[in-house]
Amino acid sequence: MTFKLIETKELNDIHSIGKLYEHEETGAQVLHLDNDDTNKAFTIAFKTPPYDDNGIAHILEHSVLNGSKKFPSKEPFVELIKGSLNTFVNAMTFSDKTIYPVASTNQKDFSNLMSVYLDAVFQPLIYSNPQILEQEGWHYHLENAEDDLIYKGVVYNEMKGATASPDSQLYTAIQKYLYKGTPYEFESGGLPSTIPSLTQEAFLDFHEKHYHPSSSLTILYGDLDTDHAFDLLASYFDGKGQLDEPAVDLTFEATQPKEEDVELTYSITDGDDPDQKDYLAIAWHTATASDSLEQHGLRVLAEILFGNNQAPLKKALLEAEIGGDINGDFFQAGYPAVFSIDAKYSDKGNMDRFKEVVESTLTDLVKEGISKELIQAALNKITFRLKESAISESNPRGVLYAISSLNTWLYDLSPFESLEFSDKLDLLAKLSEEGYFEQLIQDKLLNNTKRVNIVLKAEPGKNDAIEKETLKTLQEYKASLSDQEIDTLVEQTQALIARQEAPDKAEDLAAIPTLDKEDLSTETEDYPLTESTLFEGTTLYHANQFTSGIDYLDLYFDVSDFEAEDYLLLSYLSQLLGDLPTENYSVAELQTQIDLHTGGIHGGVVVYETVTGEAKPYFTLRGKSLEASFTKLVELIHEIMTGTQFTDRTELLNITQRHVSDFEDDINSAAHVIAASRALSQVKPVSKLGELINGIDQFNFTKKLLKQIKANDMSDLSEKLQNMLERLLNKQRIHALYIGEENRLEDVKTTFTEAFASLRSESLGDAVTYEAGEKKNEAFITAQDVNYVGFASDATNELTYSGSSLVLSTFLRYDYLWNNIRVKGGAYGSMFRHNLNGDFQLSSYRDPNIKKTIQTYQGIPEFIEALQLDDASLLKAIIGTLSNLDQPLSAYHKGKRAFSRHQVGRTTADVIQLKEEVLATTEASLTVLSEGFRSVIDKGTVAVIGNKAQIEQERENFDDIHELY
Repeated sequence: MTFKLIETKELNDIHSIGKLYEHEETGAQVLHLDNDDTNKAFTIAFKTPPYDDNGIAHILEHSVLNGSKKFPSKEPFVELIKGSLNTFVNAMTFSDKTIYPVASTNQKDFSNLMSVYLDAVFQPLIYSNPQILEQEGWHYHLENAEDDLIYKGVVYNEMKGATASPDSQLYTAIQKYLYKGTPYEFESGGLPSTIPSLTQEAFLDFHEKHYHPSSSLTILYGDLDTDHAFDLLASYFDGKGQLDEPAVDLTFEATQPKEEDVELTYSITDGDDPDQKDYLAIAWHTATASDSLEQHGLRVLAEILFGNNQAPLKKALLEAEIGGDINGDFFQAGYPAVFSIDAKYSDKGNMDRFKEVVESTLTDLVKEGISKELIQAALNKITFRLKESAISESNPRGVLYAISSLNTWLYDLSPFESLEFSDKLDLLAKLSEEGYFEQLIQDKLLNNTKRVNIVLKAEPGKNDAIEKETLKTLQEYKASLSDQEIDTLVEQTQALIARQEAPDKAEDLAAIPTLDKEDLSTETEDYPLTESTLFEGTTLYHANQFTSGIDYLDLYFDVSDFEAEDYLLLSYLSQLLGDLPTENYSVAELQTQIDLHTGGIHGGVVVYETVTGEAKPYFTLRGKSLEASFTKLVELIHEIMTGTQFTDRTELLNITQRHVSDFEDDINSAAHVIAASRALSQVKPVSKLGELINGIDQFNFTKKLLKQIKANDMSDLSEKLQNMLERLLNKQRIHALYIGEENRLEDVKTTFTEAFASLRSESLGDAVTYEAGEKKNEAFITAQDVNYVGFASDATNELTYSGSSLVLSTFLRYDYLWNNIRVKGGAYGSMFRHNLNGDFQLSSYRDPNIKKTIQTYQGIPEFIEALQLDDASLLKAIIGTLSNLDQPLSAYHKGKRAFSRHQVGRTTADVIQLKEEVLATTEASLTVLSEGFRSVIDKGTVAVIGNKAQIEQERENFDDIHELY
C-alpha cells in the first residue's frame, strides 16, 4: 500500500472512526470516515483560489467533466447521471476550492463513479480540445455572417442569472471590500463582464498548477471496499511526484479595509420605482479557520441576535424602521469568517441610523448582559439541528461531512476539528456563565475596525443598459473584423455546433463503466404505517421508525370544505403561527420557549392528489422535540393553535415583509419551478390550489396585504384571520401523523388528545370541487438577463404513467433536453416532470432563449419517434431511472413517504410493479409514447419569468405580460 496511516480518531458526533492517511510519494492526504453507512461517498478537493473575476475555477469544474483520457465521450458526467445508481453526483466551486463528490449505496456503482471522477480531474481532454472551454465557459457566437455577434457559454449564462440577485451582489461586495488583495475579493464563479477575458492558455495553466495529486484532499466515507478505493487512488497518484511549485497557502492576516464605506448599485426592472429598495450592510472580519471555538461562538451569537423577529438586535433594527427585512449571518468565506448584518427594503439615507442602532443595541447587551434563557435557547436550537442532521439519511452525509472537514483541512489544520461539535457547544454553555458572548460582542463587533459598510442602491434598468452596451461593443468589434475573420468566427461557431450535435462514438460510450442488468433489483423497502382513532371520525397515523429519541408530530386539519379563494388567507395564516403573541406568551417568550424545548414548530398548507384525481387538502402544523420535551411541544402547539392573537400591526408588518422577501429570493434561485408551477395551475385544479398557496397568486396577495398594513389599513384582516383559525379548531378536522418508536405511541396519543379535548366537534361541510385557472400563455418580467421558460399540460388520459414513461423521462432529461437547452442553447439547465397524477412540466434555468426553448419542447414527439437505441444505451437509462426510485431517506422522511403514499392511494406493491415495468422497457415501448406526448404538448400552456427586453420581443406569443417584482 502506498499510503501510510497518520492519525486515527473516534468521532462520536458523526458516529465514525476517522483515519487520516498520506500518500508517501506525493504527500496527498486521504481521510477515511469509517462507519456502517451503506451510502458510500467519495470526494476529491483541490485548492483553487481565483486571481480575478474570470470564473476560471468554476469553468474548469464544468470542463473536466467533458471527457477524459480513459472516458473520452463528450460528457461522462451526464452518462453517469443517466446510467448509475448514484445517490449524489455533482461538482462544486467555492471561494477557494473545487470539489468533486459522488455517493452510491451499491459498491460496484460506487467504484465506477469514483474511477470516472478520478480520470476526469487528472486526465481531462481540455488540453487537446479547446471547444470544451468554448462550450462551458464562453465563445464568440456567430452562426451566420449577417447575425449579431453574441457571447455564449454555459457558465457565462449561469452567472448572468446568479449575479443578478442583489443578495448575491451584496455577498460578493462584502468579500471584495473586506479582503482586498486576497483571493477572496474575487467572484470565483465568474462575472459575466470578465468571463470573456479567459484564454485557453490561462485555463490550462490553472489546471496544471492546481489539479495535481500533491494538491488534492480526498475523503472516503461509509461502509466501502477500502482496499479497492485506495488502489484506485494509487493508480492516479503513483509516479506523479511532487509539484515543483510550493503548495498553495490560503492563510493570510486580515487588515483594516482601505474603503470602509462603499456605495454600489444593483438593477431593478426599467420603470420600477426604486424607493425603499436599497440594501444596507455592515460586515466584520471576525475569525479564521483556525479559530474553531470562536466560530462556534459567533454562530451561536448570530442566532441570539437574529434568530427571529424578537431577537434583540433584529428587533431593534425593525423597530427603528431601518429596513423592511433584517438579517444577520455568520459565515465562513473560506479561510476568513464574516459576521454580517443586512437591511433589505431600505434607503441609503438610513445608513447612519443603521450604524447607531447596531452600536447602541450591542453596547446595551454588553452592559446589561444577555438573557441566560436566550443563550440556552440558541444553543439548544443549534445542537438539535446538528444532532438531527447526524442521523438523517435524506442528504448524503458523506458529502456533507467532506465539505465540513475541508473547513479546516484545506488550510493545513486537522480535518477532525470541523467534525466535532458537542464538546465545543458544551464548553460555550459553561463559558456563557462567565460573560463569554458579551465579550465576543465587544471584541468581534464593537471594537473591531476590520469592517465595511455597504450601500447597494436600486438602479432601474441597469442590467438592460449593461446588456445593450455589451451588444454594442460586440457589434463594434465585429465591424472591425475583416471578411475573412468573420468567416473564421462563423466556421468556429458551426464547428462547435457540429460537435454538440454529433453523437458520441459507440466505443467511447462503452468505455464508461456501468452495472449489468443482473445487478439491478426491484426490492423495495416497506415503510410501515398504522392507523388508530384520534378523535371521533379522525385518524392517528403512526410510522414506526427509529428516530434516536426524537418525536415528530405532524397535524393535518382537513380543509376540503374550504373554497378556493380561502387558500390565499389560509396559507398566509399558516406562516403567521408561532411568530405572533398568544394568550399566555409574548412573541419573544413564545420564540424562546420553542427554541428551548423543541426542534421547531411550523405551519403550512399541503394538497395531495389521489390516483383518481381527488384533491385532499390539509392545513398543517408540524413540530418535533426530544422525547423528554414532548409534553411541552404539545402544550406549545395547543397554545399556538388556540391562543394566537392577530392584533399586533408591527409584528404582522414584519412577518409579511419577510415572506415577500422570501418569495423574491425564490424568484432568483428557483424561478424555473415557479414558472412551471404557474403554467400547470392553468390546467390542473390541484395545481391551482398550489398556486394560491405558495405561487405567484400568493405572492401578489401577500404584497397587497403588505401595502394595506403599511398604510395602517388593517380593515378586517385581524378578524378574518381569527375567524379562519377558529374554523380550523374542530376535532373532526384533526388528523395526526406520529413518526417515532412504537413504545411511545400511547403516551403520544394520550398527551395530545388530553390537550385538545375541549375543542368543539362539528361535522364538516361538503367537499368543494376545485377548478383549474384560466388557460393562457403568460410572461412575468424581472430584473434578470436570463429567462426561465415553463411549460405544462395535463397528461391524464393522454399519457400513461408507467415504467416505460419513466425511462423515457430519463432520455429526455439527459439526452434531448440537456443537449438542446444546455449544450447548444447555452442555458444552465432544464427540468422535466411527468407524475402519476398527470402533472406534465418542462422548464429551463438561466436560459438566454425563450422562443427557441419552446420550440425545443415542441420537438419532443419527433425525438421520441426517431429513437434508435442499442442495448447498452437502453440499459443505462433503465439503471438511471431505478436510481431515482430508490434514494436513501431519513426516518422522518420515510414516515412522510408512508403517509403520502397512503393519502395518494399507492402501495409498496405499486412501486415494485413500477420497477418491474422499468426493467421490462424496450425501444418499442418508448417510441409508441410519441403520440401521447404530441397530444399532451399540443394542449399545453407557457409561463415565462425573465428579461424584459426579450419578453417584449416575444410579445405576440403571450396573452398577458406582468411585472413580477
